[in-house]
Amino acid sequence: MDWKYKHFHQERVFAESSEVVTEAARKFMAESLSWKVTNTSDGLTAEGYSFTHRGIANFHIQPTAGGTKVAIELLVARAGWRGYMLFDVGGYFTIQLRKWLDGIQWELQQKLAGTRDESTNPLVLAQNTTSAHLFNGCLVVICVMFAFYLLVTVISALVGLLTGTLFLFGRGGSITVHGMWARIVSAGILLAGAYIVSQMIGKKRRTLT
Repeated sequence: MDWKYKHFHQERVFAESSEVVTEAARKFMAESLSWKVTNTSDGLTAEGYSFTHRGIANFHIQPTAGGTKVAIELLVARAGWRGYMLFDVGGYFTIQLRKWLDGIQWELQQKLAGTRDESTNPLVLAQNTTSAHLFNGCLVVICVMFAFYLLVTVISALVGLLTGTLFLFGRGGSITVHGMWARIVSAGILLAGAYIVSQMIGKKRRTLT
């Protein structure tokens, strides 16, 4: 398991040539998402932020039967200023990849029509839907609940380290650990928390500089 990045992957075949599709992908990532785009030997790489997490998207673009296949490999930093991501809450990043592929198709259609109507941009449409607002609201609630759970866990670890009695709370109820094992587990929790915080602070400083 990669503890630094969470990996996502999606692909789609477009009817246009690889040169046209590559240009559409570059334009969408740079102009619609404002990500930094660089060329690679088989496509391009884009770097930016999504839902407060740093992301690296590798676009592998190659000719195939009937057009051009675009395979996106997205690496999302688990540590962000909102917390540490163990799993993709609500399938957020999976949905984002689908929107990016829709965005490439949208760019191709804009090129064919000779216009650029941002009101039809899939990112704009997603932001304006009621379901998008509900989804974002649910994400905020989940993040708040997860942050509260982490706070309780850290407090329990501090108590366990000092007293030798550790209370852990989970879906199946609470678990109590006593003695030396309580202090060892507590120290492990605190060290893991300190590492995550240091990663978040380091990323924030690099962003500011």
